[in-house]
Amino acid sequence: MNLLRELSMGEIVSRIAAVLIYAGLQGFVLAGLARLLGDRRPNYDGRLTPNPFIHLSVWGAMMAALFSMSWIRTIWYDGKTNRLGRWGIVVVVLVGLAAMVALVPLLDLVRPLALMLPRTGGYAVLYVIGQLQVIALASALLNLLPIPGLVGGGVLQAIWPEQERRLRRMEPFGLALIIVAIVAGWLPNLATMLMPYVQLR
Repeated sequence: MNLLRELSMGEIVSRIAAVLIYAGLQGFVLAGLARLLGDRRPNYDGRLTPNPFIHLSVWGAMMAALFSMSWIRTIWYDGKTNRLGRWGIVVVVLVGLAAMVALVPLLDLVRPLALMLPRTGGYAVLYVIGQLQVIALASALLNLLPIPGLVGGGVLQAIWPEQERRLRRMEPFGLALIIVAIVAGWLPNLATMLMPYVQLR
């Protein structure tokens, strides 16, 4: 069982730091894309900010600390005001997740700057960058699932725009299913699969 694998305190702390950065970026990118397409709802809901604590999901942060996979609090969209209509929500979801994948090679550009820091601080920054790359990739793949509570659940908002209340009620069950699947090992550990790729960069 993945939960039983040994984790050092350094790993947990670096993953928590990485998931804070991930949550801030992912939430801000999704809200920003929605706003660019004319949807003001994320802005009205206070989501158009890079502040990670606005976007952070507590359960998502716990899964990041233990399994390097995460998600943010659900962003609710208004397809009626989106310039592309309901398809605009799908565009926001897919482009928002693609942005997290694109972040991985961009983070490699920061690595030389970390080496300019004092040795201990530089190593800590490099470790957080590595964890962020793994979390960003693994979470992007996980969040493709169209399950309420995940970023991909936004597709359901596009399909059933009048069913927001029902989708909100389904969200805890969707996230519970994901957590059980990750902990029980029913869902492949995406982070473990991606770790060698990131380490080779």
